[in-house]
Amino acid sequence: MNRLLHFAALVATVAVAVKAASNSSYLQATALVTNAQNHSALQCWQFTDPATVSSEAGTSGSATFAFANTTETIYTVIPARFNGGTHNAPVPQIVTFLSGLAHITLPVAVHGNSTLDEAWIVGGADGFLIAVDTGGTGHITTYPTDQPTVSLQIPFASMEDVPAYSVVSEGPCHSGTSGGQLV
Repeated sequence: MNRLLHFAALVATVAVAVKAASNSSYLQATALVTNAQNHSALQCWQFTDPATVSSEAGTSGSATFAFANTTETIYTVIPARFNGGTHNAPVPQIVTFLSGLAHITLPVAVHGNSTLDEAWIVGGADGFLIAVDTGGTGHITTYPTDQPTVSLQIPFASMEDVPAYSVVSEGPCHSGTSGGQLV
């Protein structure tokens, strides 16, 4: 039963990040990383492997991107107006915000307090984030709305299990969304 729930959550995570079916599409996502100065930073990543087209019943023809070697999935309901404080990702993980709004800022401004030092992640189809800043100065996450924010945290078994990627740009992804998308 746990494997089935984990699989269902992983499929849901990919489904919210995927917007179009194409063999030449690549998933991009905002990532929280630890830079060479041991500070958390935001980057826009593009995963190296392209999305594939599903042949599974119920999703046949849809774009998919598989994340292998993930562990338990954690469903979290975060109270309205919650301040998560300064923290690091506990493990390398996917975080998908299903609803609500997350505002991520850096306690040490890597880019001089510009928009490259913050990300607004809107829950739903664009609510996708990779968090791998397990060391360094950490980041601050606040949830500024009057409604709870719901998230799924899906840890990778290890940093080596994060899929291959290239850095598209410093700061969060901005091509139409702050979360994940196919390009």
